[in-house]
Amino acid sequence: MKELTQDQNFNGHRILTAFHDTNNKSIVIFCHGYRGTSVGPNRFFVTAARQLAKQGISSLRFDQYGSGNSEGDFFNSSFVDWIKTTKEITENYLNQGYKVALLGQSMGGAAVIVVGSELPNLSAIVAWSPDPNVEKFIAPENGIIEENGQIVQARFWQEAHDVKVADKLSLVKAPMYIVQCTADEYVDEENRNAITKNAQSNHKVENFEGYSHNKWTFEQGEGIIDKSVNFLVQQFKI
Repeated sequence: MKELTQDQNFNGHRILTAFHDTNNKSIVIFCHGYRGTSVGPNRFFVTAARQLAKQGISSLRFDQYGSGNSEGDFFNSSFVDWIKTTKEITENYLNQGYKVALLGQSMGGAAVIVVGSELPNLSAIVAWSPDPNVEKFIAPENGIIEENGQIVQARFWQEAHDVKVADKLSLVKAPMYIVQCTADEYVDEENRNAITKNAQSNHKVENFEGYSHNKWTFEQGEGIIDKSVNFLVQQFKI
């Protein structure tokens, strides 16, 4: 397996990408969550990418604008921009003749649902703990949100609410595997129910009892990665 790390231009940004090349025209594009990076929580994306490579499936991990090693300031992050960047990367590989699947975590999971609603020819989508943000958003007076030492303009979350992620599920033609966690400290029951309600017949929603948003134990993470990789491998074979 070859791994190529490089800067590429997508959606007008210099984006850091890590490409695992198996010389196969099947690829999984990973989309990290809010305040995350291309390695994923607990480096789970890297583990999954290596498992996919053993199955002969290529993958691309990338840092969104203002995150990880990509250009920009996190303060200027925009959820609409996340969607546009993810869509452009996906279309790039579709246009090269690849079978493309998406795997997103948290707000990356929300982003891949939206992209999937706009691109009907995807092979599969996996979403870990996607947050549809169905509740009403009330922006702070100063228009700034701070969390764990990082600040962002409130527009990121306003956009995340306005795009109506849960409603987009009805437009997603690709098979989906959706992971939900009952002890999720960010995605509450109302939001999880919105995902379950709007999922289609070819969208499998699995609830993991007592699991947190992403602070999974080694065993928990290993199980979810195995199920996700197996799902993706099966969809590429169809």
